[in-house]
Amino acid sequence: MARDKVITKDRPLDEREASILQAIIYEYITTGKNVGSRSFVHKYSLAVSPATVRNIMYDLESLEYLRQPHKSAGRIPTDKGYRFYVNSLLDSYDYSMKDREISVKEEAIKREVQLDKIFYVITKMLSGESHYAAVMLTPKFDFTVVKRVVLVPLDNDEILFILITRTGMVLTKKVVISSNVTQDDLHAYSKYLTGELCGYAIHEIKEQIFDRLRNEQMPGIDKEMALDIAQLAVSEYEEPNLYIEGIENLLKIPEMVEEDRLFSLLSIIEDREILRRIMTQTLETEGIRTLIGHEIDEEKVRGCSMVSASYKIGNKLVGAIGVIGPTRMDYEKVVPLVDYTGKVVTELLTKVSK
Repeated sequence: MARDKVITKDRPLDEREASILQAIIYEYITTGKNVGSRSFVHKYSLAVSPATVRNIMYDLESLEYLRQPHKSAGRIPTDKGYRFYVNSLLDSYDYSMKDREISVKEEAIKREVQLDKIFYVITKMLSGESHYAAVMLTPKFDFTVVKRVVLVPLDNDEILFILITRTGMVLTKKVVISSNVTQDDLHAYSKYLTGELCGYAIHEIKEQIFDRLRNEQMPGIDKEMALDIAQLAVSEYEEPNLYIEGIENLLKIPEMVEEDRLFSLLSIIEDREILRRIMTQTLETEGIRTLIGHEIDEEKVRGCSMVSASYKIGNKLVGAIGVIGPTRMDYEKVVPLVDYTGKVVTELLTKVSK
């Protein structure tokens, strides 16, 4: 018997279709198994018959929210289906979520002093909490303001350049010099550089301050050597770093080791620029950003999703953090988790920068 309902791919879902689609996607995310109409009705005690659900599934498949991998199999979500599901979550989830377990780890973050350690702890925490892979794009080094400079002698004509920022973070860089300097020289250089660079952001120092200082007279100190060391140290802090943790979590997910997705994982591991490009796009807007399947505009990444959020220092967007996993990601958990972590990072960096 022919069905009367006309299927138009762009028409909105009615309330019953929407609720059944959301339940199907939740079931598939939870179990990883194709969803059949009969077992689905029994499990969720729906007040409709399996035949009715089967008809709705057929309509949802025609509307490209679901697909049937094999003729005798149940349905699974498409990228369009996941997008509908995630948009529904974003419309309703609690942005004030504050999980106790995350709060405990937040204290561990605040105990760290070195910037790279903080970023490592955050990424590790997010990977562990989500059970997927976590990615963090750090701020450009240029954002930070100098509080103090210390030079420490090492072996083999190396100097350890230590820059303490107004945020309370410590950044270090080894610099090789061609002439001998004494401990007293380094003490004098440290005092000079601290006095001249304190209060300036790194981008100001590189663009203006170095040139001005080289044109000034400074008796009693090898000013040029001090500036050479400082310039060499800060010149390499150009691009934001990318931290990745938890790739091994993805290898435990059955669909992630299928041919296409395994190729995606290998591409991500071998070419970090892929994730760098994706994460850099997150910096264009505030708040949560979700990319599902084909929405990730990278030829080498297939069958994956990413949930990311930008973070700020004050009112300036400076970095991004996110979770990458299969399209069958637990979005209900990951979206608030990433959003909350981004807020923790913003609060931490803003507070210590004052």
